[in-house]
Amino acid sequence: MKHGGKIIAQILILTALALGLWGCGASPWRYDPGVPAAPDVVATAGNGVVRVSWSQPSNATAYDIYYASSPGVTTSSSSIPNSCGSFADVTGLQNGTTYYFRVVARNSKGSSPLSGEVSAAPSSAGIFLPADLVGTWRFNALISGSGAKWMRGSVNIDASGAVSVASFLDSAGGTTAPNDLFSTMSIASDGTVSQDGAAAGFHGVLSENIFRDLLVGTGTTASGQLMVVLQKMVPGITFAATDIQGTGQSGAGPLLVVYHQISSGAVSEWEWGNFQVGRDQAETYSSIGAQSAKVLPGAGSKVVGMTITADGLISESPKAGVTPQPAALLTDAVMSADKMTIVGTATDSRGAYLLRIIQLVHPPTIATGTNYQLGDLAGSYTYLAASAGALPGWAVATETVGSAGNASFSGYLASDGSTTAPAPFALGLDAQGKLSSGADTSYHGQFSYFKNLVVATGTGAGGAGYLSVAVKR
Repeated sequence: MKHGGKIIAQILILTALALGLWGCGASPWRYDPGVPAAPDVVATAGNGVVRVSWSQPSNATAYDIYYASSPGVTTSSSSIPNSCGSFADVTGLQNGTTYYFRVVARNSKGSSPLSGEVSAAPSSAGIFLPADLVGTWRFNALISGSGAKWMRGSVNIDASGAVSVASFLDSAGGTTAPNDLFSTMSIASDGTVSQDGAAAGFHGVLSENIFRDLLVGTGTTASGQLMVVLQKMVPGITFAATDIQGTGQSGAGPLLVVYHQISSGAVSEWEWGNFQVGRDQAETYSSIGAQSAKVLPGAGSKVVGMTITADGLISESPKAGVTPQPAALLTDAVMSADKMTIVGTATDSRGAYLLRIIQLVHPPTIATGTNYQLGDLAGSYTYLAASAGALPGWAVATETVGSAGNASFSGYLASDGSTTAPAPFALGLDAQGKLSSGADTSYHGQFSYFKNLVVATGTGAGGAGYLSVAVKR
């Protein structure tokens, strides 16, 4: 027994050492994988930050990022070592300075050559321009009211702001977009987006994030009240399984995720939930809340498997033999270019149509409960909300949050013409970005990892459920 225990201990030590050599534990250690090829690299500038993204050679298990403020980056330059996944954010950079980046892929056999050199110059948040709208966008939309349905597809926006629908699907199987869904878009210097002749009273806002790739809008169409989220397909950004899975590493482990949604049609209500994703890309639900009674899917079991395509489309599939299943599974949901937000539509098991916004609590390779602070909420937001149920509609406003979490609204406008804003309220924030309000127990929100977005659900006037998105300005 003593000898057997010693042998087992030695095997465990050798296994741990081997996995350590692999860096992120992504690949088996029992065969020769060969040295990885150099990855392809893209650098995208933000405010004091550059996101470095790379392709992932199949035999690579970790990446080292090297950077400098002059060309000719070498392995002696400043570095971020042992990164997993497909990107890293280099922070604390000087705005207006051009930085140069190269990446090395490695595994237990060795390191690739340095990648080609790319560059980017961070800059402070500035004005928005028409060029920010140009490109291909995927959209997910929900109509509440008599013509309740979900819609999704893609559009192209040209330099004049003209919108052409490239693909379309709705909950009834329709493939032709309503004429009043999209028209010519224009953008103001503060990121406010409007449309000519489409969705009367359309109010939109473009996010000021590293890619300016998230556009949220509300309005009134012939079918009913609209909430739509558009996500830009950013050239050079590709996606991989590592963007939606836990690492299995100590300190990082499972990927924590939270979602908020609003439904219309057969059942109109808000819902939120928390789940974690393991290295096997399987979802395990930890909590769920809604206006109606809910049962936790799978009661702690791995309930759903998640997959992602190279261009960022995410689908869920059920695990056999696990009950109860979630009421809805997403297909062709869209991951944002910053890889922290997923938006999708679906029809649930009750026949309700839903719009769901999923947020990663932290990037896959970062430990949980990282750096959410109440003071980070402080600032001005463009607030957009959609309600369903007996009082379908939308609302827009400017929301101001102080350093102590006190929130108030100004410039409030609702789809019924009301300008009476909700009363001021105090927000609470925990270490994982969860938002709450002592004055409203129905309120549940999530602050984004990059501290520029708040997604929340709650019960509003007349008992109508709502989904809100507040974009920091």
